[in-house]
Amino acid sequence: MIKVIITAPKGKMDSLILEEAVKCKNIEVIGAIGPKGRDYIGTEICGVMVYDDLDVVIDQCDLVVDFSGADIAMDVLDICLAHNKALLEGSTGFTEEQNKQIDEASKKIPLLKAANTSFMVNVLMRILAFAAKNLASTCEIEIMDIHDKNKLDAPSGTALEMGEAIAYAAGIDMSKIEFHSGRMGDSPSTHIIYFGGIDERIEIRHESYTGRCFAIGACRAIEFMEGKGIGMYTMEDVVK
Repeated sequence: MIKVIITAPKGKMDSLILEEAVKCKNIEVIGAIGPKGRDYIGTEICGVMVYDDLDVVIDQCDLVVDFSGADIAMDVLDICLAHNKALLEGSTGFTEEQNKQIDEASKKIPLLKAANTSFMVNVLMRILAFAAKNLASTCEIEIMDIHDKNKLDAPSGTALEMGEAIAYAAGIDMSKIEFHSGRMGDSPSTHIIYFGGIDERIEIRHESYTGRCFAIGACRAIEFMEGKGIGMYTMEDVVK
């Protein structure tokens, strides 16, 4: 049984993770953290008490789960470091400097960083690596991501991770890959990867119908983190 605290329980992603986590027999959600001043502080959501100060309750948990957003995430990271607690960080839109801080933190605490927790997306990453090894020398590679109109970062964190996986597998620079982003309506998440050759083209596509697939994958990641030692982990480790 791994004990967790989930931040931003009213957030688009975190609320779904909370709903799924309380169903998992191997996960005990001991609390959620909301912003100070919100009217739901001191109440329960999905049977879990909501607090407004992570410092006060963090010592009761093994792992903090944070999908709150890049700016709040850095405060969460600092608190996890101060209390020597593991962190599952699912926010995106980090600056280069923030990513360096997260990498440095993984030398002191167990840390799983994931731009996308969908199990299928992370299986797809392996398909992309195979395709890239065989096609990068003869194809143009382009990645299109479509999300809801309120998503701030573009390209998406998932699109960038896909690009990194392709570039690493093919031994090419990321600059060789073209990225395109659409922000429209309430589309949860669509990623299309094109390998364009002469007289033919391969399209590899993942589409989520709701955000629940990411929450279910996040719960698998939470279970994976039980008992893990200091270091940086990814969803690739969870998929193995």
